[in-house]
Amino acid sequence: MADECFGHPRLAAIYDPLDPDRSDLNAYLRMAEGFGAHQVLDIGCGTGVFALLLADRGIEVVGIDPAAASIDVARAKPGSEHFQRGH
Repeated sequence: MADECFGHPRLAAIYDPLDPDRSDLNAYLRMAEGFGAHQVLDIGCGTGVFALLLADRGIEVVGIDPAAASIDVARAKPGSEHFQRGH
């Protein structure tokens, strides 16, 4: 079940602009690279920020999130063909 705030379309649309500095994800990027990951399943991908960072590095990513509004935001981004809504 999605947290209510992430499932609301108006809130999902402003989530990324309100948190533009995602340097917190650098450690996870290094971890994926350190493991030599070629494929990643991003469970709880939200608006797709981390999944798209991985994809930019040539990693095949599928992003899944229970919040339809967050998935809609993720799908609107370039390179976002592998986002799915999941429960």
